[in-house]
Order: sequence, then structure tokens, then C-alpha cells
Amino acid sequence: MPEPPPGLFSNALVVGSTVYLSGQHAGAPGGGLLGDGSVLDQTRQALRKLVALVEAAGGSAADIVKLTVYLADMDRKAEVSAARREFFRDPLPCSTLVGVNALAAPDLLVEVDAVAVLGAGAA
Repeated sequence: MPEPPPGLFSNALVVGSTVYLSGQHAGAPGGGLLGDGSVLDQTRQALRKLVALVEAAGGSAADIVKLTVYLADMDRKAEVSAARREFFRDPLPCSTLVGVNALAAPDLLVEVDAVAVLGAGAA
């Protein structure tokens, strides 16, 4: 993911072997949404972005140890779980699910941030 303009935030910061990842969502770089807009697909899009950032830092999806998921419709949490199972194997990352009233844009339904520890997946 391209970095935001200076002075706003960083998509990822590596501190030692820990990678802190800002919230990612299904927003497309030029506006609009990536994918079909469903909660399942928006979660997939967010997780794809997180994994790409961890890989750019030298890790893999297996190195992600903590997720925080922000969901605008808690009735759809099963879709979030299904998407997580597509990206992660046991032991699954620790995860917190937070219900929210809104995200950065009205069509966004899911945002996910994460913490990774490089090399954790090899343990």
C-alpha cells in the first residue's frame, strides 16, 4: 500500500521485530471500494492489505499475532470469521471485534488493524 502523505500517519512501522499496522479497509486508492462491497469481501480486502504490508516488512501472514476488527454491523460477524479463516491457520491471531457506528467513508463496513512479530510464524 502506498504511504499516506507525510504528517498524517504510517501504514506500517517496524520497531525491532514488531510490525504495527494501521487500520486497513476495502477503500480503493482512487476512491470507491475494492471488491463486491459485502462484509465478507471487505474483510478479505483489508486482510490482503495487511498481509501485503507484513510481507513488505519481511514477514508473512503467519507472523500476524493480533487483529482488531471494527465492524459497522455486528449481525455480520460470521462473515468476518469466515474471511479470517481464509488467511490464518491455527494458532489464529488474537482478535478483538469492536462494533462501530461508522468508519472513514459511508460505504466502508469493516476496518482491521494488526500487530505482527517477524519470525513468530516460524515458531
